[in-house]
Amino acid sequence: MESGPITNTADLIHTDDLFARIKWLEQELNYRCTDEYSEELKALKSLARNVENITSEHTYQRSAELIRDGYLPEYRKGLDEAARGNAKFSSVDFDGVTYWLRH
Repeated sequence: MESGPITNTADLIHTDDLFARIKWLEQELNYRCTDEYSEELKALKSLARNVENITSEHTYQRSAELIRDGYLPEYRKGLDEAARGNAKFSSVDFDGVTYWLRH
């Protein structure tokens, strides 16, 4: 089943969606090669590498969230007080846009 494109304009990106989209694009490119899919795959693989570079087994969960920098204040408002105090974030670049990986 096709998942929608993931771009650096999204406020939230779930890492499980990111990895599913990468897998789908790789499979699609086996059958038909398009510049659009190739460019998206290249950008998403770069983002995945950036996520993996700042995480460890202890800090990364497969269903983590990536929050766009401009959306982070709004995102934090939606957390309850305990989660707000315990939330840890690391910055990740996605094609020139800063996202925050919530640990």
